[in-house]
Amino acid sequence: MTTGEFENLLSVYGDDIYRFCFHLMRSRENADDLYQDTVLTAFRKADFINISENPKAYLLSVAVKLSHNFFRKEKRKSEKIIMSADETLDMLPDNADIQTETENAALKTALRKAVAELDEKYRVPVVLYYFDEQNLEFISEVMKIPQGTVKSRLHKARTLIAEKLRKEGFDNG
Repeated sequence: MTTGEFENLLSVYGDDIYRFCFHLMRSRENADDLYQDTVLTAFRKADFINISENPKAYLLSVAVKLSHNFFRKEKRKSEKIIMSADETLDMLPDNADIQTETENAALKTALRKAVAELDEKYRVPVVLYYFDEQNLEFISEVMKIPQGTVKSRLHKARTLIAEKLRKEGFDNG
């Protein structure tokens, strides 16, 4: 793959890869680092990228592998990555009343926190499926696991999230 082809690949998929890195890392600083490492690693291995297949899946799988390394190092240091409060809330509709707005914000915060606290093997498929709206086949390819495993991890993740939300007082969540 030429440098021009690689640059074109980044222009097409770069935003998606960064968004995925952000969801995995839960902070801009760590997402920036993961994105940069992903691009450098992929560039070094550009000869392995087959444009006719699924280059986006290849790039995402590089990000997943690098994130595994990051979290392994962080686990050894016993440090937690915490989402910053200003990154957890999405914009609410203008016509929402104050109480509904507060309830929605609290639910969104609790939901994002529950997702962020999932073990990585559950968090990655949740992020790809719900945040990036990818299908099971794509997630299976990125994570290099069978589709049935993706389904079971999504099911387990939903169960864990629901339990967490119930504990936080969101009975209908």
